[in-house]
Amino acid sequence: MRGTPVPLIEPRPVTFLSDFGYTDEFTGVCRSVIFRIDPAITVIDVTHGIEPGDIRRGALALAALVPYSAPAVHLAVVDPGVGSDRRALAIAAGDHFLVGPDNGLLILAAERLGGPDSAFEVSASPVRLAPMHRTFHGRDIFSPVAAALARGLTPDELGSEIDVTGLVRIEMPEASLDREQLTGHVMSIDRYGNLALNIGPELILESFLRDGEALAVESGGRVVAEARFGSAFADVESGNPVLYPDSSGCLSLAVNLGNAAETFGLEPDDELRITPAAR
Repeated sequence: MRGTPVPLIEPRPVTFLSDFGYTDEFTGVCRSVIFRIDPAITVIDVTHGIEPGDIRRGALALAALVPYSAPAVHLAVVDPGVGSDRRALAIAAGDHFLVGPDNGLLILAAERLGGPDSAFEVSASPVRLAPMHRTFHGRDIFSPVAAALARGLTPDELGSEIDVTGLVRIEMPEASLDREQLTGHVMSIDRYGNLALNIGPELILESFLRDGEALAVESGGRVVAEARFGSAFADVESGNPVLYPDSSGCLSLAVNLGNAAETFGLEPDDELRITPAAR
C-alpha cells in the first residue's frame, strides 16, 4: 500500500453507499482500507442494501443523502462495469467530493449539490493500492481516493481532469401534468413497500393535488388504487392508500400500515396516471 501525505486539516467524513450487501466481507474491507490510511476518518454508512447492479437506485439514494450532509467525501460503489473501460471518478461539487464509477451513479447527487464543478479520472491514481485487482475497484481505487480527499488532498493530485459534460448520465423517465392528469413513474420501492414516484415538488404544487382530495391511480389501463392526498400515512385509516410528498419532496404512494407495492402489484418503471376520482 502506498502512503499518503500527513493531512493539513482535520479529516472530513466519508459517507459510504454500495450494493455489497451485509453478508460478505466487501464493505468491511473497504472500511478497513480507509481506517488503515487514517484512523481519524469517520465513515458514515448510508446503505449497502442497494440491489446488485441497480445503478439508478443507488443514484437516487445518494441524491437523497447529500442535501443533509456536512461537507464530506461521498464514496459510492454500484459498479456492474468494474474491470471494463468505464472511468473511475472523483467529482468536486461545492464543498463536497463524490468518488465512484462513471456510470451515472454520482451525477444526480452532484446536481443536487449545484452541479459538478470539476471531475477527475482516478483509475491510475498514485494512492491506489498495488497490486490492483480488476474486480474490486471499491477496495483498490475508490476507498484510497476517498480517504486521500478526506485527508485534504485535492482531486488534481489524484487524477487527470476531464470534461464534466462528458460524464455518464442515467436516463430517467419524465413526469408530466396535463390539466387534471398527473403522469409519473415508480422510481424505487423502500423496505416498507412505499412507492417513490418521479413527480417532484414543483409539479405537485402546480397540480390539482389538495389535502384530502380523492384520487384515482391508473396503471396498465386499469385503476389500481383509489387514494387520498395527504402529508402523512396517518391521514388515512389503517389499510388505506395515501398519496403524499415523501421526505425527499417527491410524490409517493403508500398504504398506511401496509405494503403498497404488494397490494397494487407495482414495480419500478411502471407508469402511473393520477386523476381526481369521479365525483
